[in-house]
Amino acid sequence: MTGREVVESAFLHKRATRLPVALVAGGEWYVHQAGRTFAQIKNDPEQIAAVFVDAYRRLGQDLIWTGAGFLNYPAHFLGSPIEDDTSDTPKLTETVIKNLDDADALDFRNVFENKTCRAIISSHHLIAEAIGKETIVMPTLWGPMTTAARILGAEAVMMASFENPEKLFRLIEFCTEYIWAMGEPMLDHPDVTGMNISDPVASADMISPALFRQYVTPCLKDLVRRIKGSGKHASIHICGDSTPLLDEILDIAPTCFSLESKVDLEVAGEKLGGKICVLGNLSPTGNFLSGTPESVIQEGKDCIKRWGDAPGFILTVGCDFPKKVPFENVKALMSLKSYH
Repeated sequence: MTGREVVESAFLHKRATRLPVALVAGGEWYVHQAGRTFAQIKNDPEQIAAVFVDAYRRLGQDLIWTGAGFLNYPAHFLGSPIEDDTSDTPKLTETVIKNLDDADALDFRNVFENKTCRAIISSHHLIAEAIGKETIVMPTLWGPMTTAARILGAEAVMMASFENPEKLFRLIEFCTEYIWAMGEPMLDHPDVTGMNISDPVASADMISPALFRQYVTPCLKDLVRRIKGSGKHASIHICGDSTPLLDEILDIAPTCFSLESKVDLEVAGEKLGGKICVLGNLSPTGNFLSGTPESVIQEGKDCIKRWGDAPGFILTVGCDFPKKVPFENVKALMSLKSYH
């Protein structure tokens, strides 16, 4: 079976002939491995695609989040300055707006004239053309809460959740529309099989389940509905300890949920097993970064054991990982293709 086929089986909560193994996020690692900077490749869809395709050819991951590392560019397209002259994940140096009163003037209609924006969107199609029949090609974007934090600032978003909830929700709704406007053309290729939405600012480490239910659930449900409505798979990633949010994830109902190493896979399996495919959840900064290939293999086997026998599991790292992770450790994770 191809990687795409084993992942599709997991999405359908079926046990394939082998365990699917993925490498979520990892944009700066890919760019660093290619010996490039984001600035060097950002305006050329063929160069962007080559970074991801070459990494796949070396590793053979069963699912890949294309566009990983490029997630801050949509805020840059709205006016936030960005630093991208290294292989580090591009960094926004200012917010787009200074206060919520400026949010009503935000407009993304001209964004798609930007050369970098067009290149990023086109790169997903080129990747799908090259490897989409072999592996799951899944573009990734920031979620609505995180996009709002990039536009306004994370602290200001936290304060506004109590002080100005109506205006904040309008900003988050704008972000939802912007994400879909950016993501819909990415999905316009038969071998782009889905989309991932990462929303780290929506983590239960940052906001309460009540605030998640108020601000995040409605917009993620909307995006999942649109993605599935286009005939594609919808993935959600939430950083930190998302254990208190698992009921909300059930309500949002993505095809799959990517969770961090803070979440006990036994608990996640009890709650989501047979209902939502789970991706997880090797620590990206523990053995993966500073251990040996043998220690990575042992931690990966521990993840498989904690999940148990339920179908619908994809082994991967729990979150984005540093560019200094040794290639041998990544290759060790990719070698774990047995359910036992």
